[in-house]
Amino acid sequence: MNPMKLYEFEGKQLLKACGVPVPEGRVVCRAEEIGEITEPTIVKAQALSGKRGKAGLISLCRDQAETEAAARKVSGAVHNGEKIEKVLLEQALQIKEEHYACITYDTLTRGPLLIFCAQGGMDIEEVKEQAPKKVVTQPIDLNYGLQGWQARQALSKAGISGLKMIKLAEFITRMWNCFQRYDCRTVEVNPLVETEGEDLFACDAKVVLDDDALYRHPELDFPPRSPGRQQTQKELQAKEIDKNDHRGSVGSTYIDLPGDIGILASGGGASIVIMDALLEAGGKPANFTEYSGNPPGEKVEKLTKIVLDKPGLNGCWVVGGTANFTDIYVTLIDGFLKGLREIKPKPDYPIVIRRGGPRDEEAFKALREAAAREGWDFHIYGRDTSMTSTAKTLMDLVAAYKKKKGSK
Repeated sequence: MNPMKLYEFEGKQLLKACGVPVPEGRVVCRAEEIGEITEPTIVKAQALSGKRGKAGLISLCRDQAETEAAARKVSGAVHNGEKIEKVLLEQALQIKEEHYACITYDTLTRGPLLIFCAQGGMDIEEVKEQAPKKVVTQPIDLNYGLQGWQARQALSKAGISGLKMIKLAEFITRMWNCFQRYDCRTVEVNPLVETEGEDLFACDAKVVLDDDALYRHPELDFPPRSPGRQQTQKELQAKEIDKNDHRGSVGSTYIDLPGDIGILASGGGASIVIMDALLEAGGKPANFTEYSGNPPGEKVEKLTKIVLDKPGLNGCWVVGGTANFTDIYVTLIDGFLKGLREIKPKPDYPIVIRRGGPRDEEAFKALREAAAREGWDFHIYGRDTSMTSTAKTLMDLVAAYKKKKGSK
């Protein structure tokens, strides 16, 4: 699963749609958009990374002037490498108590897990270290979901009782509805506030979606995001390849990098191994990407054009393990070669290809014929040559290529 972390205001939209109470609020991009303020307001910079309070990005403001000043202060600020572009203005509540509630996936049980702590409003990891008994967990069976009695049982272990237990159990089961309805990886509310009037509110929300399940939710139209920076045009284009076409996986993972070696990796986990091998051989990758699951040629063609249509490349590495089901001919000839032919000006740098699997010899023959006919600098290796050894082969060829063209 790939994660898509939501901004606080986006997560609260999903929680509200599932009946979880959230404070009244609205999002602005500039202080000039605030309008009239008639009551105490919380000004909250919207960022994908945490620790906003400690960074001075959340302020309690008493009046119009303070609200506008706080909004101006955080607008355009940089938090952990991310520029603040939106600010959430929210009603200030009369807080009686703060709790912590989270539903997430547990890597040990490989299933959902409810985490609750009566002591909220702070880093839950600190509570786990200082007072681990205060943190209660409750595994959730996906066949049945989170039952009300399970939520009440967890709350009882945390020392909650009476009418408050009933209210909190209802609140948490609505969080579970959000988790399940939107294919979430995490739904965290911290603090889960009880007001002086004994009402419950999600005063902050950390919601992480499963990016691979977004096709099931056309109603969700959240723009792509990458913590710390905006996604590049190529990264956005790569993600579009798999959109509404689930024949194999192509481009879902694509990251632009500042190097000069274009990479098309395939096979589960191969991309990590070959990146390490390339760096060890002295290479600098221009991207990180992979494809798998026997994709059709047209999808690999699109990814090839995204990878190679980049100025300053001095080499290309098409690399992957020995496949069991991926049609090597389709991905290399109907995919890679077809995309390569679209690149202008025509690449003259070395292209090292290491693949193995169904129809690989047929594909290699077609590549050699294309190289002889069209002048490509192909260096082709099959299953008898290790993936990592071709990294040094590529870098030796790249060094010769750079020397020939006079680059350093």
